[in-house]
Amino acid sequence: MFTQPPVVQPLPPLADRHFGTVFKTALAHYPDKIAIRDPERCLSYAGLYENALQLAGGLTRLGVERQQAVLMMLDNHVDFVVFWCALSLTARIEVPVNTAYKGASLAHQANNSRARTMVIEAAYIERLSDVAGELEFLETVIVRGGGAIARAAVPKQFRVLTWEDLAVGAPDAPADLHPSDVMAILYTSGTTGPSKGSVNSHAHGYTYAHPSNFGAAGPNDVTLVPLPLFHMGGQWAAVYNAFIGGATAVVLPRFSASSFWEQAREYGATYCFLLGAMTHFLLRQPVRLGDRDHPLKNMLLVPIPAEIEEFKARFGVENLAAAFGATESGVIAHAPLGTGVAGRVGWLRKGVEAIIVDEFGMEVAPGETGEMWARAREPWTMTNGYFGMPEATAAAWQNLWFHTGDAVRLADDGQYVFVDRVKDAIRRRGENVSSFEVEREINTHPAVVECAIVAVPSEYVEDEIKACVVCKEGIELTPEALLTFLMPRLPHFAVPRYVEFLRSLPKTPTEKVRKTELRKAGVTAITWDREAAGFTVVH
Repeated sequence: MFTQPPVVQPLPPLADRHFGTVFKTALAHYPDKIAIRDPERCLSYAGLYENALQLAGGLTRLGVERQQAVLMMLDNHVDFVVFWCALSLTARIEVPVNTAYKGASLAHQANNSRARTMVIEAAYIERLSDVAGELEFLETVIVRGGGAIARAAVPKQFRVLTWEDLAVGAPDAPADLHPSDVMAILYTSGTTGPSKGSVNSHAHGYTYAHPSNFGAAGPNDVTLVPLPLFHMGGQWAAVYNAFIGGATAVVLPRFSASSFWEQAREYGATYCFLLGAMTHFLLRQPVRLGDRDHPLKNMLLVPIPAEIEEFKARFGVENLAAAFGATESGVIAHAPLGTGVAGRVGWLRKGVEAIIVDEFGMEVAPGETGEMWARAREPWTMTNGYFGMPEATAAAWQNLWFHTGDAVRLADDGQYVFVDRVKDAIRRRGENVSSFEVEREINTHPAVVECAIVAVPSEYVEDEIKACVVCKEGIELTPEALLTFLMPRLPHFAVPRYVEFLRSLPKTPTEKVRKTELRKAGVTAITWDREAAGFTVVH
């Protein structure tokens, strides 16, 4: 039965969707409230505003102009947020750098963004030095931490300042912002090729982060942020979402499954956004008496896992939200807080149009799987394109729709169901197999920590299915036992032919599995083959 999406908090007029609106509201109504904290320090909304404009003054003295890009290679802490606010309040463009980048990936982002200024942790200066000879535009490097030794380590070709140098002098005034002003160039993870920089406006950022999408972050909330801030999930869906709602955001250095609930208790967290396998990692922790002893009752989970009822019962989480989208598109579909369920990613967000199409761009029948294409009904609320990559922009926007690359279907209740990434879908002996659905079933095995399903070449022309599996430490699982577990849970054609046990899966820092590496490895010397082993899958 088709249902209507829940009523959500309305977005403000498009003219007000920019970073300045957030602080205008905060300074008028709750200037002394804690806006941001990490394990070392905290700042009120007024303090964050003042500190940000102080740094912005330093950028002005360096000659960084309005709508100029600045690279940020910083860890998770309050200073990251202060610097981001300094840029956004004064109409500069943030370019967050994945802190795992090195070599060609780091040089590519620096050159593609054409940024002339970079702020960097002292710990990453060696990586910068390694590619210094390849950098075409970078002129000024601001070093956070490390003192004189770190400053001296920066290659001599750059003008060098410390974080403390930047804060000396008169503060800047906030800029007169427009929703169309570019707020950020956000780079994709680059799991299948060079990272592409999505040019996102202030209207895009505000619309994406607004609590209407997730139904969270009100004045009484404390948002726990274990995701990396260089990723829009951590920075916009968590911290910016908290700022728009007048909440407090607590930035953690990193996600830790073993200490997650203890951190929730320590900081009084009421809301959190988790990605990927993080919920699975939490469920695989040993059961503890204090598993429910925390105030964290509201969560945004992307995706909501199959074992969600077990998760809610064990940890006392009451209300779930779901969302579906991309760096380029923002939120396309959402299930606001209290409506999220396993197997669904929500209803179409107001302000967005979407269709589901086949390989030729023709709409499929309701209930059938195809690629989602989307576009906005309001200007500036989706990407302006990929910076410096016009061909990639044109390819992503063919036929006046943004091509998400995601295979989905529309359920009979009006919600969307995520099936797989189009490139991850597998065609095996005439049947289409969702790697997402096979992974979901394998992850329910009590011995499994996580897994990834990839296609490998077959002697039968189409693909064969390989399961790359990570087991709990000290627990053995045989391929035969795993397949026996899967047979009653999957159609026979979706049961993997190949199984390989690994110590870990290759990932990006945002917990996306680098399936390209697993596909490239293919069938290895330690890969188990059920056909060679004589194992029969019962239909």
